[in-house]
Amino acid sequence: MRALDGLRGLAVLGMILVNNQGSGAHDFWGMGHADWNGWSPADLVFPTFLFVVGASMALSMARRPIPLTKAVRRAVLLFAIGLALNALPPTVVAEVRIMGVLQRIGLCFLLAYLAVRFLPVRRQVAVAGAALIGYWILVAHWPMTPELSLPGMVDRFLLGARHVYKNGGYDPEGLASTIPATVSVLAGYWTVRWLRSGPTTGPRLRRLALAGLGLAVTGELWGLVFPINKRLWTSSYVVLTAGIAMVVLAALCWACDRGRPARRMEVFGMNALVVFAGSEILTEQLKRTGLRVFLYDHVYAPLLGFSLGSLMYGVVLTLLWWLVARALWQRLILIKV
Repeated sequence: MRALDGLRGLAVLGMILVNNQGSGAHDFWGMGHADWNGWSPADLVFPTFLFVVGASMALSMARRPIPLTKAVRRAVLLFAIGLALNALPPTVVAEVRIMGVLQRIGLCFLLAYLAVRFLPVRRQVAVAGAALIGYWILVAHWPMTPELSLPGMVDRFLLGARHVYKNGGYDPEGLASTIPATVSVLAGYWTVRWLRSGPTTGPRLRRLALAGLGLAVTGELWGLVFPINKRLWTSSYVVLTAGIAMVVLAALCWACDRGRPARRMEVFGMNALVVFAGSEILTEQLKRTGLRVFLYDHVYAPLLGFSLGSLMYGVVLTLLWWLVARALWQRLILIKV
């Protein structure tokens, strides 16, 4: 559990850093999302969080099955909170983006829960494999461009172009790509379920790390024929990121087993929803008031240069939210849905 909190905390830290830098820092430090095909360190953040959602589900359901009503309530709450964040002023109501990060987490959690609750493990794996291969066959037969991709067409048709990300041609957390994203959740569930089947010894963790490395290589090779693409959440991207998450989890388990808990990251992970939602609200307010640009241009850039100064701006905000998370942790306040 401590290793999972650490992994979740790393994902939250990555989200704050990625969302609070200028484009120059993104390019220089590799903390920006790939423009389209390919991947960067920033593209590992969200799938890692989904991986942890599935891993946490494995721990919860090992104690007692999650009731269907509770799972549905959790998914609805996450979707509603995400939608409310998208609708904050001065957003025009008629153009509120329907999907988003929390909406995707809610939907993926619910779909993965249904698979885990009502299907045996072998059937889960078969359904997930069919989903990835089917998504590959369908998406690869259409032009993989923002305006012409199949997931983008589905989003515009079902959600309406005015409710898609930035009124664009696709939504990076759209409906169609939620299907392969659910496999990212299932990967975390299967991983922790396997870990719980025996003692977490050194050889067992090495097997986990090697399996993750094998998946990462498989994802890279698959990307030669079906490009790795976060915005479309391609099947190769699912396999690659799940493999990397497994390697990092193995490393954190090894550290925790040797008395080296990643306490600083655990603090982030224990109140991930509060930190994420709060940082999103603060970031948007800093943008709208012009304070973000002022700090870039008149504080950080003159002192450190644009790229390093922009990175430092993200680091400062990350430290701010770490202090908030630490204060909640010290008072034993855990806010979850």
